[in-house]
Amino acid sequence: MGRAAGERYRVPAVMAAASILDAIASAPEGLTHTELVRELQLSKSSAHNLLTTLESLGWVRRDPRGRAYRLGGGLVRLGAFAVKQVDALALAIERTHEIAGEHHLTVIAAQPLGRGDVEVVQVAFPDDTHVGVALGTRYSWFDGAVGKVLLAREAPEEAEALVRERARQIPAHTERTLTDPDALLAEVEHVRNVGYGASIGEYRHNHAVAVPVLDADGTLAAVLLAVGFPDQLTRDAIPSIGHTLRDVAEAITAECGGRVPTPRAQAQGVGGTAAGESSG
Repeated sequence: MGRAAGERYRVPAVMAAASILDAIASAPEGLTHTELVRELQLSKSSAHNLLTTLESLGWVRRDPRGRAYRLGGGLVRLGAFAVKQVDALALAIERTHEIAGEHHLTVIAAQPLGRGDVEVVQVAFPDDTHVGVALGTRYSWFDGAVGKVLLAREAPEEAEALVRERARQIPAHTERTLTDPDALLAEVEHVRNVGYGASIGEYRHNHAVAVPVLDADGTLAAVLLAVGFPDQLTRDAIPSIGHTLRDVAEAITAECGGRVPTPRAQAQGVGGTAAGESSG
C-alpha cells in the first residue's frame, strides 16, 4: 500500500489517540486534559473519551498528585515485544538497495560469524557500472575497511595485542595495504573517533567505507559496506559516504530500541577509515 493510500484509510480516532501519546511522550512533566485539548485542537469530549480509553489499556496514567497524564506501563510491555520483533540485520539488508541506488555504489550487508569474522549475506548493485561482490565472501580483522571496523570493536588494548601479535601475518592484499602495526592501529583509532572505516585501494584496487550496525543491546549485528571504483567513490567523497552509512546504522539501532552511541563509544565499538572493498 502506497503512502497516499495509507493516508486515505487512516482512522481519525486512532490518529487522535496516537497524537495524544506523542504529545505526552514529548512532555517530561506530562500534560493535563486542558493542555492536550489546546495543543492538539481536540474537543473536550473527544479528548476525555480518548484519555479514558488509553488509561483503561494502561497506555496512559493520571498522576495522582495532579491532573497531568503520563505514559503508562502498558506501553513498556508493547515496547519490549516490539524490540524483540525488530531485527537489526534484516533492517540493514533492507537499506542496501536504497543506498546503492542513491549513491551509485555497491552496498553490502555482512553478518557476524564470530569474533573478528563476518560474511556477506546481501549485495545491492546500482544500475550502472559496479564492483562485483559474491555472497558468502568473508572479511576479518585485516581486510581493509571492514577489518578496521572489526578491530575498532575490540577494546583498545585487545586490538593492539591482536595487531602486534599477528604483525607478520597481516596479508598484503595490495601495495597500499597497511601492514605496519603502528600505521594500522592509528587507522583503527581514527575509526573509533569518526564512526566509520575507509579503505583506498587497501583490500582490492577499489575504495570502500564500512560501518558497524549495533542491535538494541549494543552487540554487533551487521556491517554495512559501500564499495566503488576510484572514480565512483573518490577520496573526497569518502567522508560524506561514511557519514551517510553511519546515520543509517544509528537509525537502525534506534529503531531496534537501542541507544545510539557516540562514534567513540560505538567502537568501543566502531570505526574509522578502513576498507573491506571487494572487486568484481
